[in-house]
Amino acid sequence: MLDAKPEPNQHPYKPEPEYTINDLETLKVLADPLRLQIVELCTQAPRTVKQVASVLHLPPTKLYYHIKQLEERALIRVVDTRIVSGIVEKQYQAAAFNYRVDRELFSLTSEAGKEGLNVMLTGLLDDTREDIQKSAEADVLDVSPSEGDDKPLNRSLLISRKTLNLSPEAAESFYRRLKALVKEYADLAETASPDDHPYGLLVALYPSIGTTSDDSPPEP
Repeated sequence: MLDAKPEPNQHPYKPEPEYTINDLETLKVLADPLRLQIVELCTQAPRTVKQVASVLHLPPTKLYYHIKQLEERALIRVVDTRIVSGIVEKQYQAAAFNYRVDRELFSLTSEAGKEGLNVMLTGLLDDTREDIQKSAEADVLDVSPSEGDDKPLNRSLLISRKTLNLSPEAAESFYRRLKALVKEYADLAETASPDDHPYGLLVALYPSIGTTSDDSPPEP
């Protein structure tokens, strides 16, 4: 569900490779767009509430409730504490680099499964929408570049919604090549430098009934 780019650091604690979410309440906690941002920041490096608030340009008081929710569900953990002006300051780190949702939560034979799928999709899409809007407002993203624009391609918003008519063999090839391409660039995060810029990536490829001539799903 969530893959984040780690920052080089010397902290002795590291997130686990993967965390599996297997209950609806934990999924609801993580699916909140603001909490997704907190977890991503705490995946990159251990951070205090003040440090997270500084990056997100929010007052720390707005984050305490969300931090508590994430900690109670073991989605983040305290990895260090120190006394600052007589107050205990905690450093938080994400539990894992990658958060995966147990497929049983999406079983459409139950209302809970339908709700789980809706919660995940809403969280991912809302988080992506907010991230794009903030990047555009900060002028690090060109939402609609023109052909004659002299801005570099790496500032562009690449987004597309298409329905592709593919044979089962072509679809299988597309899935494999797309997964391999995403993994290739995700692996580069392991050797990231401080000068690298973070890029958001949301990928969705799925069999659709949107353009079929009847109500029956296509053959797998």
